[in-house]
Amino acid sequence: MQIEIEKLVYGGKGLGRHRGRTFFVPFTAPGDIVEIRETARKSGYSEGEVLKILKRSKNRTAPKCPYFGRCGGCDWQHIDYKAQVEFKKNILEENLQKIGRIKKPNIDEVIPSPSPWHYRNRAQLKVKNGKVGFYAKGTHEIVDIDTCYILKEDLAGAIPGIKELIKKLATEPAEVHLYSSSKGEVILKLVYQGKFKKVTLNLEEIRDILKINVIGFGIYKTGESGYPERIKFFGKDFTYEHVDKFKFRVSADSFFQVNRYQVGNLIRKVSSGAMEYQYLLAGDLYCGVGTLTIPVGRYVHRAFGIEASFPAVSDALFNKDINGLRNISFYCRETEEGIEIVKESNPDLIVIDPPRSGLSQRIVREIASIPRLKRIIYVSCNPSTLARDIALFYQHGVHMEKSKLIDMFPQTFHIETIAFLRKVR
Repeated sequence: MQIEIEKLVYGGKGLGRHRGRTFFVPFTAPGDIVEIRETARKSGYSEGEVLKILKRSKNRTAPKCPYFGRCGGCDWQHIDYKAQVEFKKNILEENLQKIGRIKKPNIDEVIPSPSPWHYRNRAQLKVKNGKVGFYAKGTHEIVDIDTCYILKEDLAGAIPGIKELIKKLATEPAEVHLYSSSKGEVILKLVYQGKFKKVTLNLEEIRDILKINVIGFGIYKTGESGYPERIKFFGKDFTYEHVDKFKFRVSADSFFQVNRYQVGNLIRKVSSGAMEYQYLLAGDLYCGVGTLTIPVGRYVHRAFGIEASFPAVSDALFNKDINGLRNISFYCRETEEGIEIVKESNPDLIVIDPPRSGLSQRIVREIASIPRLKRIIYVSCNPSTLARDIALFYQHGVHMEKSKLIDMFPQTFHIETIAFLRKVR
């Protein structure tokens, strides 16, 4: 059948209609006229795949990566980057309208990535039978790759070396994780499932094989929680990130923002919300290594952060000291437990940067009920759950004033938003 693609939706697919039925089709762009076949029929809509492009969208461009379309890492390499950012703004606006119930959402700023390529400082490569790469979309089949155009150059260039490294190991790992700091210091993790034999290679040998500045590597095993658990580590298990005037220690088991070009913009925009009023106390939920807590702490009387990961909290405590801030506290708690600390502390500013699943109804209700609360700065990587939570906050007298789209994930459908909410008295 033949359809015209009207728009893109969150998830990366193009939407078109045929005889009143809605079709979602990957690797299309608004303005495409395509011949498709139906691949799945669901209640109220169908999935399709492109057989032939009959008319090309003006926003189409040639994908840079030879694995695009097979590898599940990217969704939109076939779309010009300037258009990608515009489509993300449209998707965010539609989610805020339909799910968030805001008639005219104020998206007052859109910040493209200074580079849409080689921006990721972190990779989790899948390994099986000598293949190294990422899963094909919707499957557990590994697409074998030799480079990746969204990974930082040293990581992208190390992939052939990783294949050589795997040949020299007594047991093949299930995954290889890499993190490269802004100064090119790389931390490597070999993640095993089930039984494995001892790794006999030393740090120097691994550095020579990969031809990148590996400062430390760890042996990990996938635990019952599904997360890698450390068995042993060799060399340094931390590195440092410098962002504007701030310095952050990031350990092997902590997390730092993946877009090396945008983390400074994220910090500046969140901090600007803390500067507009003389806040007495700021609380930061899901604070990680203090990436936002510490900059916000510069502009408020006192601040605290709550984070479930013990390694991240250890880094956060170290980071407050190396940045010379004595007015910040950190607590290692799950959010559902940490909300009690928030209620007792009674902050007037709250920063939230939750996972894609967003907030629970209880967390929304508890935050909204804080007596002294004036403002919430909500950082989100999922416009659907952000909009849902904004609608919930509205029911409790907290309204969104404005939002900013900051593109942390070029070539993919993922959307990072900073939403500024205010409690209405």
